Amino acid sequence: MRRRTMLGFAALVGVWLVAAAASGADVPAAQLDLNRATLEEIRKLPVSEEVARAIWERKEYHAYFGSVYDLLKVPGVTTEDLAALRPLVKIVPVVVDDEELRRVNEIYFRIRQWEAEEGANEAITDYWVDLAKDPVNVNAATFEQIANLQAIPPTDAAAIYRHTRRNRIEQQSQLRNVPGLTYWGYYNARNFVRYADPADDLGFRGSYQFRVSSSPHFFDIQECLGEDRNPADGAYDSWWKRLGLDDAAPVRQHKVRGRWGRDIRAGVLVYQGLGSGDELDAVKYHVTVKDRDLGPVRLDNVIVGHYAVAFGQGLVMQNTDYRQPRNTGYGWNKRYLGVIGDLSPTQEFALHGVAAEATMGKWKGVLFYSDDWKDAVLNPDGTANQHIVMSPRVSNDDLEAGGLRPMRDVLHEQTLGGNLKYVLGPGTWIGVSGYESRYNRYFKSAFDPNGTSDVSWMVKDPDEDKLTTADSEYWSSYTSPGKFRRVYGADFQWVHDNVALAGEYAGLDSDGDLASFADDPRAFVVNAYASYSNLTLLALYRDYDVAFDNPYNRAFGEYGRYKGTILEDQYYLTDPIYGLLYDNSFTPQPERGLYIESRYRYSDRMTPSFEYDVWERKSDGADYSRLVLKTRFQPIYNIIMTLRQKWQGRLGTNWLSPVSYDQVESRFNLEYRLSKYDEVEFLVSRSWIAWPPRPRLSGDPDPTGGHPEYGSAAVPSYAVGAAVTHNFSDWLKMTLSATYYDGFLWTFEDGEFSVMDGRALRYWISISDRLSDRLALKVRWTNDHAYPLSYVDAREYNANPPGNPEPDGWYVRNDMSAFKVQLDYSW
Repeated sequence: MRRRTMLGFAALVGVWLVAAAASGADVPAAQLDLNRATLEEIRKLPVSEEVARAIWERKEYHAYFGSVYDLLKVPGVTTEDLAALRPLVKIVPVVVDDEELRRVNEIYFRIRQWEAEEGANEAITDYWVDLAKDPVNVNAATFEQIANLQAIPPTDAAAIYRHTRRNRIEQQSQLRNVPGLTYWGYYNARNFVRYADPADDLGFRGSYQFRVSSSPHFFDIQECLGEDRNPADGAYDSWWKRLGLDDAAPVRQHKVRGRWGRDIRAGVLVYQGLGSGDELDAVKYHVTVKDRDLGPVRLDNVIVGHYAVAFGQGLVMQNTDYRQPRNTGYGWNKRYLGVIGDLSPTQEFALHGVAAEATMGKWKGVLFYSDDWKDAVLNPDGTANQHIVMSPRVSNDDLEAGGLRPMRDVLHEQTLGGNLKYVLGPGTWIGVSGYESRYNRYFKSAFDPNGTSDVSWMVKDPDEDKLTTADSEYWSSYTSPGKFRRVYGADFQWVHDNVALAGEYAGLDSDGDLASFADDPRAFVVNAYASYSNLTLLALYRDYDVAFDNPYNRAFGEYGRYKGTILEDQYYLTDPIYGLLYDNSFTPQPERGLYIESRYRYSDRMTPSFEYDVWERKSDGADYSRLVLKTRFQPIYNIIMTLRQKWQGRLGTNWLSPVSYDQVESRFNLEYRLSKYDEVEFLVSRSWIAWPPRPRLSGDPDPTGGHPEYGSAAVPSYAVGAAVTHNFSDWLKMTLSATYYDGFLWTFEDGEFSVMDGRALRYWISISDRLSDRLALKVRWTNDHAYPLSYVDAREYNANPPGNPEPDGWYVRNDMSAFKVQLDYSW
């Protein structure tokens, strides 16, 4: 049955591609399509350098060519040039459609480049696509609106803002020539700006998106949910089986967005997570009114419904369910400062209520109020222990049937917060921020100051020697003096020419008395940034106390909270579902360290960059370091080579944390760009990681006593892969990819961050088709074909368990498939 289904699917895809390819007749491939040609390709034509650049600028900045005779409209092109070019070039008309759809198509092409960084996620991608649909008028934009554009550093935002106060920018070429604007800033800003307001009568516009997928991200926690709670007495099967996740209902998402005129936005999201069946995980909405003047006060945003809010470095407030490693606030890791309507899949830390952002002279402020129910782990006495991001969100009936207390929507949270800053100049301010959340329950940490907590219901034998110093991250969790949590802070930013300084300080009220803040747990981040025409430098220092337990903290951090604690080892927990506290960790771990990154555009052909981080984990004093060197080399236009080398490790010099490791990773990418944005890409990856002996896990191999001489001396991983992208027409694109991996591998695939582990052949196909001017369809199918393993043997301290003298299995193979279908319609 499955084979017939796959054959039918393949036949349908084949018919689809043949029909689409046949619909667009092409002129001979040997001719260069000027409307899609790059500057390097045009330079190869028999014309001067000045004429080649003029041809490229004409189609890039002014208008596409309608016929070959339009070349005579280009300054410097003579009739002799036209005669020489006619046999060598062709003019394939560019479909002139809705400007919004054109921008979105360009953004999706760029997304693949943006996501080639660790830490990207789908929610961020959706935000940038939304922003591209409604670009800002750069001539009327505030500094904050420009600075919130993707990958625009404050120095470049200040340069654009200062220029537009004196001169009007009429087209893209003028944007490129803004004094003080780096190429990097221009390259990113151009996708999100327009140069004049649209017509006054914009009417009602909008879009609808439907997405269904069996996301491969979900399989990252299969190991956790796949363990039996108590296999000895057969109490019940694993959560994986109990919830029917082998044949789970896929993720389904409906999103409708509407815009009335220039200043009214609205949207609705209906979201059902993997395994939710007919139950809704989230229904989110917002109505936003923008840019209204009330006397001396300008209302930048007023939002009713769900909204996202962020201040400063994200230390006091940034509400999202996702944690990004190394969230610097620059480049891809840019955070949107202020408030914006939220239609992302964020559930646990969604804010629902009303929010406003206003400006009065040099004062800018944000005020918000939220009333929502949250998921939480409850203590036996009914107090709240921790926020938890459940994936899937298990119903309370299922939890209670499994012998657990309810977790879903058991914590009522009412939050009032805001930020007020005084603006000293473009990009320069000082401000204060804070919030207070009121709950229907007290928070009580695992071990409160009075020592009255008992966590034996959650951790098996918590007093035994399996606990380590790193577990202080969990034991130091927040214990509230009342049914509330207060976090306060201050932030600043200073911009002068090409240099920017920024920082944020935050404190957690631990005793209910804000006047005695000296003893409160605290955290701070400070960074310095400098940009030149071809060079960028960033240095960031952070220091977070172990007891700084702010669930809305999304500031910079290498690792998430609870990494290396007992929560990571689910087999020590009374039920593995508590392991989601670590698997879906949302805040950075307490650490003190210095991070430096730099990128240097040595020439048009070579751009080296590096990242270096050295930090101390404050919960156990362990020292870490991470160094990444990357070089992008483009010997000729259509070949791009990227070499990435990483060294990362934990030093073994601290007696509180004797377990060290060393990791080395090498990765080589080769992109071969063909005509019409076709592309062939190759990947080679090699890495290894080494640990010292770990007797607690490996047991004693010598029945007479003694210890293992070797731990995991070296665990190698390697991968090879290739991908081919072909554009059948302006509307139809297909990508085929195959990767063989043995060990651990992370990669970005068609806009998704994927993590694999094991030994398998992974292949996927993605097809994107614009069915009409306003309707687009994208289909993606992925399969991991695991290779067989022989002599699979479960041993107990290096000996066969009683009654099981033979290996457990001789042949194991598992194929795992996932799919994604997305439909976009706009009007």
